[in-house]
Amino acid sequence: MVLMIVQHAFGQLAIARTGVVPDPAPAPPDGAGALTTLLSWVKWGALVCCAGAAVTAGGMIALGNTSRRAEMAERGKVTLICAVIGAVVIAVAGTLITSSYGLG
Repeated sequence: MVLMIVQHAFGQLAIARTGVVPDPAPAPPDGAGALTTLLSWVKWGALVCCAGAAVTAGGMIALGNTSRRAEMAERGKVTLICAVIGAVVIAVAGTLITSSYGLG
């Protein structure tokens, strides 16, 4: 508690002396490498799911058209569009967040 008060006082003194609020660059905490590995695995798994959905959608479109089941072909087209949109969102997410918050 006392340490926090002392840090706050020194921070206020630094602001008063220089007139500039300090803005340190973001830095990952110790052990963040494991979190980065976990996120890369999740991203890989999500992309595999999108690829699987796209292949399944192609099969649904082909089967729906050859067996004259229009609802299956239509559902396959919607699934394909959703799989592509999902893959784009997954691919762009990291860049979007990094540029939005000025982390990179």
